[in-house]
Amino acid sequence: MDTPQDYLDTLDEPARSWVADLVAYAERRSGIDAVLFRSRPMVKLGRTYQEGYVLVTAAKAHGTVHAIDFDLVDEMRTILPRAAFGKGSVKVPYDDAAAVPELRAFVDRVLVRHGVTLRD
Repeated sequence: MDTPQDYLDTLDEPARSWVADLVAYAERRSGIDAVLFRSRPMVKLGRTYQEGYVLVTAAKAHGTVHAIDFDLVDEMRTILPRAAFGKGSVKVPYDDAAAVPELRAFVDRVLVRHGVTLRD
């Protein structure tokens, strides 16, 4: 795999459109193109991933948005009751359409935290 599109091409629906939507959103809002990190699409917000990122992955029944901003991830616990959480990840079932606007707002908060001026 060489590009984020290569990763997307490996996914079935609804995973493909779910991941594509959130990656495109992070790219558009940041003005930063996604790259592959460990074969997954990531918008890197610094020279290294330790300086900040938004990474989106797919599993069979849920999609996951990852960020190094653990406190922002923790804030999502009260906002997304159907989600599951890891130290730096928010896992949402694909059928939870109400979660998508909240995930986009989460992406925005991560971007702003790392000094990104949001674009429309």
